[in-house]
Amino acid sequence: MSSGIQIGDAAMSLLNQSVVDSYGDNGPTIWEATSRIDHLTGTKAELLEAIAYVALQVSAYKRISNQDAHLAMLNVAHVVDEYKRIRHDNP
Repeated sequence: MSSGIQIGDAAMSLLNQSVVDSYGDNGPTIWEATSRIDHLTGTKAELLEAIAYVALQVSAYKRISNQDAHLAMLNVAHVVDEYKRIRHDNP
C-alpha cells in the first residue's frame, strides 16, 4: 500500500463514525476534523494521493447510496403496483 493511501486510511480512521458521533448530530466542524488529523505528514505527492484516495472513497459511497435509494424506490413502486393489482382483482 502506498504512503498516500496509508495517510488517507489514517485520516479516515481518525475521523471514523465513533469519533463523529462524539461531536453530536452534525459531526465535527472542518476545524475540529482538521485538528484531529493535523499530525499526519507526508510529501506533497503523498498528501495529494491521500486527498484523491479519500475523494474516490466519498464518490463511491455516494454512488452506492444512490443505487440503494433507487432500488428502494423500485421496491416501493413494485409494492404499490402489486397492491393496486390485488385491489383491482378483488374489489
